Amino acid sequence: MSLAKLIPLVNDLSQSDKLSLFKLLAAQVPDAELQVIFSASQYPVWSPYDATEASNILMQMIQDDQEASTHA
Repeated sequence: MSLAKLIPLVNDLSQSDKLSLFKLLAAQVPDAELQVIFSASQYPVWSPYDATEASNILMQMIQDDQEASTHA
């Protein structure tokens, strides 16, 4: 049976039946593949903390804007 035919059938299942199906399918996946799927990957996230160059640029822009509005 194709996945396209199976999806509507799964959608009609109760929540507890869906959970049982999930457990059944998960039990059939090798542990090594599950570890790859659910591994705790780390991704770099930018933070403004210690971004002194960015804050200096922002301060300069604010000062330039204030000067421009004072002279206008």
